[in-house]
Formats: sequence, structure tokens, C-alpha cells
Amino acid sequence: MLASCGEDGVIQLWDLTSRAHLATLRQDRPYERLNITRTIGLSETQKAVLKALGAIEDVITVTK
Repeated sequence: MLASCGEDGVIQLWDLTSRAHLATLRQDRPYERLNITRTIGLSETQKAVLKALGAIEDVITVTK
């Protein structure tokens, strides 16, 4: 087995015999899966930064 890693911190595992890719390992970002939907008091820039760090925001549709 061989483990390789790039500057992005993602680790790839390989089987040397078959040369098959076995797995991809990556560490969660600081705000991975933090739901900021309906959050108040955050600017669009702050929301964009949180999303870049792993936060999610659901799309809310308003129907009349």
C-alpha cells in the first residue's frame, strides 16, 4: 500500500500490486456541515467565508 499527499492535505491510498486507488482521506474543515441557514447578523462576506470553511446554507423558497 502507498499513501500520497498533496498540498491540499488530502491523502490518497493506493494498492501497489493492482495500482488501484483504494481511498481518499481528508480532514474536516473548521466549520464542516455547520448549517447557517436563517442565521441573522452575518454579512454576505462573513457567510461566504464560513461556506469556504465548510458551512452550508440551504436555499429557502418562499411561496405565496
